[in-house]
Amino acid sequence: MANNRSTYAVLAGLVTAQSFPPWLMSSTLHLCAFTLLSLYITAQPKGAAEVEPSRNVGITLAKVTGGATNYLNDGEESSAPRSSGSNTPAAADSPTSALPELTDAIGPGPQLPIGDGNIGAAGLPSEGVLGATGLTQGTGTGQGKRGIGEGGQGETSVFGVSGRGTRFVYVFDRSASMSGYEGRPLAAAKRELLNSLQSLDKIHQFQVIFYNEKPHVMNLNPSQPPQLLYGDDQGKKLAATFVGGVVADGGTRHMDALLLAIQMRPDVIFFLTDADEPKLTAPDLRRIRERSRGTSINAIEFGSGPSSGRYTFLQQLAAENNGKHAYVDVTSLPRP
Repeated sequence: MANNRSTYAVLAGLVTAQSFPPWLMSSTLHLCAFTLLSLYITAQPKGAAEVEPSRNVGITLAKVTGGATNYLNDGEESSAPRSSGSNTPAAADSPTSALPELTDAIGPGPQLPIGDGNIGAAGLPSEGVLGATGLTQGTGTGQGKRGIGEGGQGETSVFGVSGRGTRFVYVFDRSASMSGYEGRPLAAAKRELLNSLQSLDKIHQFQVIFYNEKPHVMNLNPSQPPQLLYGDDQGKKLAATFVGGVVADGGTRHMDALLLAIQMRPDVIFFLTDADEPKLTAPDLRRIRERSRGTSINAIEFGSGPSSGRYTFLQQLAAENNGKHAYVDVTSLPRP
């Protein structure tokens, strides 16, 4: 500022020292004044407040959901959620791993095909319960060993062939040939089956399939797939009622009944038949072996007279599925 005043004094001195016309002197003084004013403005110190540009003022609403903030404008939600405090995508957009589907059913047993319903109403036989206690008492060898072993396993047998586990399925032939020899084969099969059930405890489970051309399953509710029953008194009485209504009739088809039993995933299957024909073929046996996956299949073979000693498909079935084979001469069975 001192420099500006000195400059002004010098100019004034120069003007006074010489003779100029008044108009020229006035113009010169005004020019000097404008020059000084321009220098003063240019010398304004830095850091002075700057004028901010005008802004639109309004109200913005924010909706926070699960870590993501959605900004609302004029009552409408923004189409794209913005993450609060992070540039990562919203959690909903990140890929998730699919949960594995359960492959085994939970409960008494897996879902199974329903039988044809020809054995009485509601899956029960039309005939009455056998015996005063609801169980047929016989002289067969099926009583087995009663009791609970390791892991709650039980042991039972059919015609001397034993099996050990917690889940048992009985697959018995009821074709017309089982009514021969005055009905002794079918009567002995029923008696042995019910005696075998007596060896089970209430924590064990079982199912009964009698078959001819197709399986006939003990199903208490035809509107639902049949399930394994527990070996308590009620389950055994229901089995006695079912077995009591079974009659021998029709032809023989082994495969469907066996595959149905395997689907139930038992520990042991007791398979009984008197049929030489039709035999299970090599592809049939391979299919059973591939599906059994740890299930033991015991085979009981009914025949007329002493065993011929020849190797049968029933022996092969048992050998390939960790089971045992027994031959029973039906002519030696007691009359019903």
